[in-house]
Amino acid sequence: MFVPRSLKIKRSSSDDLKSCITKKSKPEAEGLQLEEDRDTQVHASVTKETVTVDRPSSASNSLPSPSPQLPEGVKDSHPSEEPIKSFSKTQRWAEPGEPVCIVCGRYGEYICDETDEDVCSLECKAKHLLQVKEGEESLKPSSPQRTGSEPESSLEAFYVYKEHPFIVTLREDQIETLKQQLGISVQGQEVARPIIDFEHCGFPETLNQNLKKSGYEVPTPIQMQMIPVGLLGRDILASADTGSGKTAAFLLPVIIRALFEDKTPSALILTPTRELAIQIERQAKELMSGLPRMKTVLLVGGLPLPPQLHRLRQHVKVIIATPGRLLDIIKQSSVSLGAIKIVVVDEADTMLKMGFQQQVLDVLENTPSDCQTILVSATVPSSIEQLAEQLLHNPVRIITGDKNLPCSSVRQIILWVEDPAKKKKLFEILNDQKLFKPPVLVFVDCRLGADLLSEAVQKITGLNSTSIHSEKSQVERRNILKVGRVGRLGQNGTAITFINNNSKRLFWDVAKRVQPTGSILPPQLLHSPYLHEQKRREQQKDKQTQSNLVTGANLMDIIRKHERSNSQK
Repeated sequence: MFVPRSLKIKRSSSDDLKSCITKKSKPEAEGLQLEEDRDTQVHASVTKETVTVDRPSSASNSLPSPSPQLPEGVKDSHPSEEPIKSFSKTQRWAEPGEPVCIVCGRYGEYICDETDEDVCSLECKAKHLLQVKEGEESLKPSSPQRTGSEPESSLEAFYVYKEHPFIVTLREDQIETLKQQLGISVQGQEVARPIIDFEHCGFPETLNQNLKKSGYEVPTPIQMQMIPVGLLGRDILASADTGSGKTAAFLLPVIIRALFEDKTPSALILTPTRELAIQIERQAKELMSGLPRMKTVLLVGGLPLPPQLHRLRQHVKVIIATPGRLLDIIKQSSVSLGAIKIVVVDEADTMLKMGFQQQVLDVLENTPSDCQTILVSATVPSSIEQLAEQLLHNPVRIITGDKNLPCSSVRQIILWVEDPAKKKKLFEILNDQKLFKPPVLVFVDCRLGADLLSEAVQKITGLNSTSIHSEKSQVERRNILKVGRVGRLGQNGTAITFINNNSKRLFWDVAKRVQPTGSILPPQLLHSPYLHEQKRREQQKDKQTQSNLVTGANLMDIIRKHERSNSQK
């Protein structure tokens, strides 16, 4: 089997140069430039309500990616040339007039020797050759293609995850190098190795086809590690950035577990909001298409209860619910969770912030004590750790990406704008073709502010604009949300934050999270005494915390200090 990624394990770049011809490349773009054809998302402030605006625009390119590092143990036999890139995500985006990768659209730095097509990396070369091969086979009358549905008789009676032979052959140091390259951090006992391709899971063919139709070509880092662990039935505490593919990472184990269960319902997914629940159900249906007896039910507030109860009685396999609505249904004795085999609590950190912890615990009291439990969040604060201790048994902790940093596919721009000038600055951005590409999401302070700003945007700029807040009906909110979100499944965008002294309590939080991304901070923020005071307090707090930790290095000092204290008494 041809693996669509090159691990560059104990191999020099000269081996790869035999199959790819390097082109002359332009220097990679540096710094933050506002280009006409880049996706843009505007954030006016970190607040509660939103306004969306829309205007037609041309197709766009995305942001450049950083240059890759050579894996440990790989020698560069061509010191004057950069090693061939293994992964497409490490390749920059093409500048105007440059060749474009036939697979992903990034800079086509190399020529595939077998087809003479432009590719950006070994990963995209492998994908391209696989596409060519599949295209040739589809033309052969002796090779009929499978349809989107799979009869029940074609499925095995049960599914057992086994590590793919290719994964088994890798050495431990190679696996650790791979995790390091992909930013995967794992804690736990006897943790399954990450997969490299979805085919390594041995899924039913229908599910493999659904993955491709849904745009899942190669697993993301969180999917690489979380899917095999989940398929083995382990409890999981997972943390990853928005847009990292967390949803599919837990949906695939959920689907496989429910697919081979006779009793219903057999899987439960809890979410903090109905919008997220609707999104998860839509994605679940895409992946379940054609699989036998795989039905879902959406149990959320804001929608009529009778249709949900009717759907619940149709032998559904997977429940996707908000805690409050599900508890109401449980109290009515309209559902039994005694056959649940796997529970997912999505956006667990948001659940706790919204005060849903007790509701979650009350729901889970109605599930079997031995069911598999997965907690998923963007961050892992101490409250999540405490919840994990209550709910999880011998869990595997999985973290991908930089903790508490903005999504890597969203460029951050911080502007110092005083309150009276915010509206004028927003209109400047919306009227600037170099900055504006719909859809745009604007956060404001309150419901009334969202309505007034939406009207002003439509009147002054002529753009289609609408507001969304808690007083909107569910139908209105669902239609508005079809503008989508950036930073999801590799989509790129830009976040512009307006800041001034009225948000001074956020200065250090903004600086420490945004500055590592390479964004330029305004001088008013960098020279603010509030920023330096907040930084000093946090450093002092961290120092105090470190001094209280008992380590091998300070153990004897702590013992001596304790002895001196006792002798003085």
